[in-house]
Amino acid sequence: MRDLPQSRRMREIAQESALFGRRSFQDHANHAARSVIGMVLDYFSHTEYRPSPFQVEKDRYVFFGLIRCREWMVIPAGIIIQFCYGSVYAWSIFNAPINHLLEPDSDKGGAEITFYIALGVLGFTGALFGPWIESSHPRKSGIIGILVFYSGHLTTALALFVRLFSLLYFGYGFVAGFGLGVGYVSTIEAVSKWWPKARGAAAGCAVMGFGGGALAYSYINKLLVQHTSLPTAFLILGSANFVIMLLCLQFIAPPPPGHNLDGIPMVSAKDHARLCGEETMIEEAKQHTTNIHSLAASLPAVKMPLAEALKSRDFWLLYIAFMSNIVFCLVVLSNLPSMISRLFGRESSSPRDTPIPAYVAVSIEGGFNMFGRVMVGLISDNIGRKATLLILLLTQIIALICIPITVNDGSFWWFLVLIWIATICYGGGFGMIPAFLSDMFGINNMSSCHGIILTGWSIASICGGLTFTSSINAHIKHGGKPYDTHIYFVNFMWMLALVILGFICCLFVRSSIRDRLFPSLPGQIMRMRVFGRVFRVLWTYDSSHSGDGSCAPSGNSKTNRCCLRLSKSCRHLHFEYLGKEEEQAAWEEYLMLRAVQSRLMQDQSN
Repeated sequence: MRDLPQSRRMREIAQESALFGRRSFQDHANHAARSVIGMVLDYFSHTEYRPSPFQVEKDRYVFFGLIRCREWMVIPAGIIIQFCYGSVYAWSIFNAPINHLLEPDSDKGGAEITFYIALGVLGFTGALFGPWIESSHPRKSGIIGILVFYSGHLTTALALFVRLFSLLYFGYGFVAGFGLGVGYVSTIEAVSKWWPKARGAAAGCAVMGFGGGALAYSYINKLLVQHTSLPTAFLILGSANFVIMLLCLQFIAPPPPGHNLDGIPMVSAKDHARLCGEETMIEEAKQHTTNIHSLAASLPAVKMPLAEALKSRDFWLLYIAFMSNIVFCLVVLSNLPSMISRLFGRESSSPRDTPIPAYVAVSIEGGFNMFGRVMVGLISDNIGRKATLLILLLTQIIALICIPITVNDGSFWWFLVLIWIATICYGGGFGMIPAFLSDMFGINNMSSCHGIILTGWSIASICGGLTFTSSINAHIKHGGKPYDTHIYFVNFMWMLALVILGFICCLFVRSSIRDRLFPSLPGQIMRMRVFGRVFRVLWTYDSSHSGDGSCAPSGNSKTNRCCLRLSKSCRHLHFEYLGKEEEQAAWEEYLMLRAVQSRLMQDQSN
C-alpha cells in the first residue's frame, strides 16, 4: 500500500515528461518553421547586385577581357542568345514526327504536352530564381541557363532513342524548361539595365530574338527531321545552340554603378520632383520654404521593397492582364499546323492543299511575333505602357470575334491575317512587360517581378494548352471529327472571355507612383486614369445639384462633374473627370503635406 503513492508519482512524472517532450518538439518545429520563413523572406529581400570595386573594373572589358565593353554590345548578344532559346517556339514542327515515333495512334497526340510543360517550368523557374538572378552577375546566371538548356536537349535525344514519353517530358519539358527560365530572365534583365531611357525598346530587342527563333528554327527543324533521325536532330540542335550562346554570353556584362536611378522616379518630369520615404528629411522644409517645385526637387526617388511590390493589387491586376494577352496565341503557336490542316487542308471536311504549307505559316507567324516585340516596346516608350497594353488587348478581342467567322466562311487568308495580327499583340506583351514592371516597381525589382509574372505564362501554357488539346482529343474520342468547327469555336469563346477580363483588369492598373499615391477624397469609391486624366467616383452630400441626373460643369471649365441622385436624401453619386491643372494642384498639395509630415516626424524623433 505504501508503494501506491510512489507509483502515482512515477506516473505523474512520466506524464509531465511526455508533455514536456511534446512541447519541446512543437517548439522546435515552430522554430524551424520560423527559420524557413525567415530564410525565404531574406532571400526575396536581396534583389540588388553589389559588385566589388575589382569586379566593376573587370566588367569594363568583355569577351575574356579582350574588348572594352560598350552599351550597344549587349543588344546583338542578347538577341542571339534569346534567338537560340526561342527554338522552343518551333516545337510544333516536331509534334507529328515524335507522335509517329512514340505513339502508334498519332491522332491521340502527346508530343504537344512537352511544349506546355517547358513553358510552364520556364515561368515558375523565373519566379523562384528571380532574386538570385537580380543579385548575381549576369554571366553567372547565364552560363547555368545555357548548361541546363543543353542538358535538356541531350536528355530529349535519349528519350527519343529509347522511345519514352515520360523521359521526353522530363528532358525537354522540365530540364530544358528550367534552363529557359534562368536564361530568359537573366538576359532580358542584363540588356534592359543598359538602356534606362529606352527600356521598352531595349527589352523588345532582346525578346525579339526569342520570337525570331520560331521564324528560323521552323526551317531548321524541318531540315533536321528530313535528313536525320530525331535523336540526332536534338543532338545537333542542342550542341549548336550551346556553342553560339556561350560565345555571345561573353559580351554580357552589368552596367557600372549609378547607371540606373536607384528607385522609381515621378512620372512627370515637369515637376522636377522625387517622392521621399517617411523618414527622409527635406532641406526646403527645414527652411520653411513655400516653393513647391523647389521643395519637390529635393525629394529622392521612391525605393519600393520587393514584398511591397508583390502585395500591391496593381501587380496582380497586371498579372491577369498579361496572362490574358498571351493565352490565345500561346495555344495557337503549338497547334497552328494541325489547325490549318484540319480546318482548311488535307484533314478538313473537303480535303485540299492549302495555299501555303503549314510550316511556312508557322515561320511567318514567328516573324510577326518577332516584329511585335520590338515595335510594341518602342511604342510603349512613347505613348505609355498601360495605353499600349490596352490597345493590344482590344485588338485581340476584335480578332477573336472575327476568327470564327473566317473559319465558318472558309477564308484561309483572312484566318491567317487575324492570327498574325494577334501574334503581334502576343509578342508585344513580352517585349513591353519588363519595362512596365521596371517603371512600376523599380529596376532592382525587375527580375524578381518579371520572373513571378512569367508564371502567368506558365499557367496560360499548361491550363490553356491542355484545355484546348484535351477538348479536341475528347471530341475525337467520342466520335467527333477532327475538322468539326464547333469544338474550335467553344475554345475561342473561353479565350475571348479571358481577354475581356484582362482588358477590364488593365483599366484599373495604377501604372505609376503618382497614380498609386494620388490623394483619395472622403467617400471615394474608385479612381482610374482614362486617356491621361483622372476619373473618380465618390459619394457626396452636396445639395447644389437638383438630383435629377443632369450634368453640370464645375467652376473649373477643365473638370467635368456629374451627380446622380439615388435617394431622397442629399447623398449623391458623384463622377469627376479631372483636368490637368486641377490634378496638378491636388498632387502638389499632397507633396507639400508629405513634406511637412516628414518634418514633423523628424522633429519628434529629435
